[in-house]
This record gives sequence, C-alpha cells and structure tokens, in this order.
Amino acid sequence: MTKWCTVYGDPLEHPQVETYWENVNPIGVRSCYDEGKRTAETLTMDYHRGLNIEVRIARIFNTYGPRMCIDDGRVVSNFVAQALRKEPLTVYGDGKQTRSFQYVSDLVEGLMRLMEGDHVGPFE
Repeated sequence: MTKWCTVYGDPLEHPQVETYWENVNPIGVRSCYDEGKRTAETLTMDYHRGLNIEVRIARIFNTYGPRMCIDDGRVVSNFVAQALRKEPLTVYGDGKQTRSFQYVSDLVEGLMRLMEGDHVGPFE
C-alpha cells in the first residue's frame, strides 16, 4: 500500500511503501502534530509489548462522505462548497502535492476488519 502519512514528515520517496520509516523534523512547524501521532503509536506498542495488551494501530487519512460539514476547511468539502456556489475551485500551493482520500464507509469497514483481525499495526 502506498499512502502518504503526516507521521513520517516530508517524504524522501514517493509513493511510500509500508517499510518507509521517516524523515521527521522534531522542531518543524507541524512537529506537535507529527510527534503527537508518533508518541501515541509508540506508547500503544509499548503497552502491547510490555503488558501483552491486544492493540491495533490505524492511520486514518482524509475521509469524506455524507454529513461532512461544508465549512470544515478540508479539501473535499472546500471543492464541493465552491462547486455548489459555482466558484472556481481553489488549488493550494503549486498544485503538485498529492493526498490519499477514503470514503467514510470504506474507513468503517477497514476499521472493523482491523479490529477483528490479528494485524497490530500500523495500518494505513
């Protein structure tokens, strides 16, 4: 699977394979977000290894679907809102950035399969 994930920071390779482990800037602008995710995963695995607690790690990304707030500021809702208002779609940056998107029912199905399976994680 090749998904971009903020937990790794700005990637040195794209698309990333599951074994790609990181290029992280711990003092960068988004480091609190990145490091918060990394810390949560680290603690989860520590509990799994140290106390034999059954855990799962899922890295959820850019989910869209029914009941999205039209003004939540994410790219899909921004595009939909602009299209409904017949406005030009805003392209941020140079337009070359990539993102992965998932439909909400696919996310729910994936989380259910993850919880029912044996894979610990991380899983994207």
